[in-house]
Parts: sequence; structure tokens; C-alpha cells
Amino acid sequence: MAGKVDRIQDPELRASLQAAQESLRRGDYQDTVRRSAEAFLEMLRRRPELLQGQEGIRRIFMFPRLGVDLVVTPGNPPALQFQRERFSFSEAVTYLEFATEQLLREGM
Repeated sequence: MAGKVDRIQDPELRASLQAAQESLRRGDYQDTVRRSAEAFLEMLRRRPELLQGQEGIRRIFMFPRLGVDLVVTPGNPPALQFQRERFSFSEAVTYLEFATEQLLREGM
């Protein structure tokens, strides 16, 4: 996955997911999930149109619900709500892969 993360165009988002990868290697799965989910959230904050229409609905429903919820309410910016603090390796990888794929898909 290192190659995919390196293809992210935005330096700030790329650095965030590179740090998430490093956290994954160290076994800090909570930090991996946090950094990955926050990178995805930052993409939505920068480009709120990504939450519009059928594709926006799909994006909301595809967000992994493995202990972190994506909260989208009309008139408010999207937010994250953490339901727990401990995550497994597979959960961390899921969030990292999801964020990476979404950022690449949107050319960020």
C-alpha cells in the first residue's frame, strides 16, 4: 500500500496517511484509524460537493463502521464520532485502505 499512499497529490493528506502507515507498522492501530479517518474527513471538508447526490450517499454508506461513525447532518460540516479507542489490525487496515482509495479516486 505504500506505493498507493505515495501517489496522493496533496502533501498534507499524503503525510497524514504516511504517518498512519507508520503507526500500523508500530502496532498503534488506534492512531492508524484516527489518522486515516481524519484524512478522509479533511477531503470532505475541502470538497463538500462530494457528499451530494447518489455518489455522496454511496460514499457515506461505504465509510467503514468499525468503531468510528461519519456524522453528516444538514447545515453542519461532516464530523467523526469515535465509539471506542481500541482497534484491531484488520480494522486499522480497512480504514487506511478506504481513505487511500477515496483520496486517489478524487485526485487529491
